[in-house]
Amino acid sequence: MKKIIGGLFLALTFLSCNKQKTGYVNTEKIVKEYKTMAATQDRYAKQNDELMADLEQKAKDYQAKVEEYQKNQGSMRASEREKTEQDLMAQRQQLQQEQQMRGRQLQQESQAAIDSIIKEVKGEVKAYGKANGYDFIYGQNDAGSIMYGKEEYDVTEDVIASLNKTEKDSIK
Repeated sequence: MKKIIGGLFLALTFLSCNKQKTGYVNTEKIVKEYKTMAATQDRYAKQNDELMADLEQKAKDYQAKVEEYQKNQGSMRASEREKTEQDLMAQRQQLQQEQQMRGRQLQQESQAAIDSIIKEVKGEVKAYGKANGYDFIYGQNDAGSIMYGKEEYDVTEDVIASLNKTEKDSIK
């Protein structure tokens, strides 16, 4: 009986001494409040707007050519009409291909930049965890990886502050 009680006491003592330090970060809040992420998203939104404006102008130019053709097609010879229609179709296809290609290129560049920032955030969370003696830091998001956590374990603000401080230090 003494051995059992002694074993339980030893186990409880071991478990109480071996308490793990855990925390969590709200990943969506980090994405919203990390200045580098916001700047990157703004930069690519601006590039997308510029791309759309450029393509819109090209589409207007193409539409003007179509309207000109429609206005003059009655006075054109059949061979001239056929050649103009082929030219217009080729221009439309070229415009569609350019739109797809440039859109895809911008999306790939944007995704690569965001992936790089996410890697940086993960590295910062890892460094923060090591520096502050955490055994685990979990990520909280809408997907539900953490449904509830005591606010005292939320280290989101500390990580955001560290990330934004790192950004300021690298600008100097």
